[in-house]
Amino acid sequence: MKHFKLVITAVLLFVAQASFATVDQAELRSTLDALYVQDKVASINDGDLFIRQDLGESWLHGSKEAELAVVRDIINQLGKLQLGKFVVDDSPSLVTNIRDEVLSGRQDYYILRDAHPKAHQCVNASFTVENNDFFPIGSFLGDSNIQHDAIVRFSSSNPDPSSDTVHTVRGAAIKVLMGDQTHDFVMQSAANFPTDDLEQFSNLIKVGRTRNCLSIIADPGHDSILGPALDFIYQLQQATQCLIESDFNLLDLPETVRAIMRFRQGFEDSEIKSVFDFDYFSVTPYAYENIVFKYEISPATCPEPNSENRSFTAEEAADSEGLENNIQRVLSGGAACYDLNVVARPTDISDEQAIEFLIETWDQKSSQVLERIKVASVVIPMLTLGADITSLTCDEMSYNNGRNADGFKPLGSINRGRIPIYDRLSAFRLEANEHLRHMNQ
Repeated sequence: MKHFKLVITAVLLFVAQASFATVDQAELRSTLDALYVQDKVASINDGDLFIRQDLGESWLHGSKEAELAVVRDIINQLGKLQLGKFVVDDSPSLVTNIRDEVLSGRQDYYILRDAHPKAHQCVNASFTVENNDFFPIGSFLGDSNIQHDAIVRFSSSNPDPSSDTVHTVRGAAIKVLMGDQTHDFVMQSAANFPTDDLEQFSNLIKVGRTRNCLSIIADPGHDSILGPALDFIYQLQQATQCLIESDFNLLDLPETVRAIMRFRQGFEDSEIKSVFDFDYFSVTPYAYENIVFKYEISPATCPEPNSENRSFTAEEAADSEGLENNIQRVLSGGAACYDLNVVARPTDISDEQAIEFLIETWDQKSSQVLERIKVASVVIPMLTLGADITSLTCDEMSYNNGRNADGFKPLGSINRGRIPIYDRLSAFRLEANEHLRHMNQ
């Protein structure tokens, strides 16, 4: 097994095409990990997870402790992955629309968020509950004609922020503001997920973490005549350590390879088009009291016509910042609108298939024709001078599927895990970036 791991390490080194970092950067990563990641891992406790067994939820491997261990491991792995993706101030990978804010603070490095790191724009919106029979009166989505302020964040899921001309899953997260409470909708343009549960998802992260770990191994730069040989030995030792620290179980390799293929296929299947032309999906199920459903939002016709065509122009489709430019152009001419719909859980699939398995959608699993029921309207108004949400505010804004109005609950292993993972990693990123700001002033 040890020799097999060495072979795997060598292969990953070749695949990663490692560009070795400096010892100073390695030390800084270690410091930030100790200060801002490990306390987040240690903070995960029994109160972070609970299930609705009456609705069909079940613990990973039948054990709450096993599920908590996976959540801790994901936070540890993702935290190190984020630390491994420092964005140097002159790097082409730097998210273009936060360049000015980052450089004005004289930051040499900036840690990106773990999911959907590239925000194309955050925009103000209104969220109006529509008359429907799906939710009871007195609930957040049951009291019709009540309007709330909201903020929508459009994003891309590519782990390395890059050109908008690449195929990748797009995101639309909606934060509905209700006084001291918010209800967050976390949506994406793909209707399914590459894995069924947290453990499978953890294995995907471990592969990415190992690959990234290899790319940031510090080069000690020995000056002696044996320097190149000593450097190679050191780098091989560190590469082996990267693989060991990932704690990847080789028995999980076949399923992990399939998940990677599904992950890549999701990117390839994603069209390159305007954020206003996508349908977005919650992917995971939710419940209100005893009602189980999924969310979807779809483009809608606004009451007032918009003089701008919302679809991509040829120039926008070929522009590395085409999505941001498209949002600006479309909203300069008027509003953009969406319908929020819900899909009820099919009655002909099992609890486990409906709640814990996400690789296939409910439409694919069920023999029924599933109805979409409109429950709310989202209107993004025409942009007005001075009303923009700044790119730095947008970047530091957090969305969490665990922020719900009273009576609403996310369901399933992936949903349960995302709540504490998003919470802890958001706090880590903000704290670490503040540390970097002060360090470089």
